[in-house]
Amino acid sequence: MRRWGVAPLLLLAACAPKPPPPPPPPGHGTVVQLESAGVATAEKAAVLRALQGAEVRPCFEALLARTPEAYGEVVVRFTVGTGGGVTDAAAQFSTLADSEADGCVAAAVRATPFPNRDTPITVVYPFLLLTERTPPEVARALRDRYGLLPEHEKDPSGDPRTPIPPGIVVVW
Repeated sequence: MRRWGVAPLLLLAACAPKPPPPPPPPGHGTVVQLESAGVATAEKAAVLRALQGAEVRPCFEALLARTPEAYGEVVVRFTVGTGGGVTDAAAQFSTLADSEADGCVAAAVRATPFPNRDTPITVVYPFLLLTERTPPEVARALRDRYGLLPEHEKDPSGDPRTPIPPGIVVVW
C-alpha cells in the first residue's frame, strides 16, 4: 500500500466550502432589528423619534470636507439601556469607506437620549447619507433598498437615472 502523506489532506482542506457571505444590510429605513421579545409598535416609534435627533449631519459634513464626492450608508447597532442612555454603539456596516465618519455616526447615536425603558433593547438602524453629487442611479438604488423611494418617483420603465431632489444630506 502506498502512503499519500499530508499533501492530499492540505489540498482537500483548500477545497473546503467557503463560509457564507455576510448578510445584506437591513432595509426599510426604520428600526429593523429588535432583539428584545415583545417590543411594541409604540416603543419602535419612540426609538425612531429619538433617532431623528441624532446629530449625524456634522459627521457627514466633516467627511465631505475631506472627500467632497462622498456618499453612502452607515448601519449602526446600538443598545438602549433602562435609563434611556446608549450603552454601546458601533457601525455594523458602512459604504462610506471612512472609519472616522463611521465612528462619528456611532458616537452621535451614543449621545442621543432615548426614553427610559424597563429592559435594555438592541437596535440596528441605517443612516443614508446623500448629496446632490451622489450619482442619481446610486441614490435611487439606495433609497429603493430602504423603501424610501416614493411611488411618484418610481419609473415604470425601471430607469434609475432620474435625479433625486437637490439637498445636502438626507438622514433616515
